[in-house]
Amino acid sequence: MNKEQKIDNWIKMTKYIHYIEMMIERKLKEQYHLSLKEFYVLYEIYKSENKKYKINDLIKVVDLSQSAMSRLIVRMEKTEIAFVYRQECIEDQRAMYIYLTDAGEIETKKALNTYEQLLKQVNLESIRTLTKMEAHD
Repeated sequence: MNKEQKIDNWIKMTKYIHYIEMMIERKLKEQYHLSLKEFYVLYEIYKSENKKYKINDLIKVVDLSQSAMSRLIVRMEKTEIAFVYRQECIEDQRAMYIYLTDAGEIETKKALNTYEQLLKQVNLESIRTLTKMEAHD
């Protein structure tokens, strides 16, 4: 495989992944009024022990800046039905935990099912083929 083919394959793969992300985000916004990043935050908290996460750890996992994460958390706290709430960390009062509310947990489960259904529509074989071609070179 020559250099141009590698670049073409990379571009195809990133376009396909971007399309998938847009499709998923559109559906999450329609059904749950969630952005993809908001879903990722809820999902990370949902799968964590005790349904809580330190904000600074969440920033690293979801790949957001401190200010973007703060705005996102405020939005999810101030929705008609709050999905999350904050609480100071007892061990380190400089740190803050984000917890899922009961409504947040229910909404995350529903959104997770939608996410799974959408992923079933994705042609993972196309991505596998592109990555195999790259690996063999």
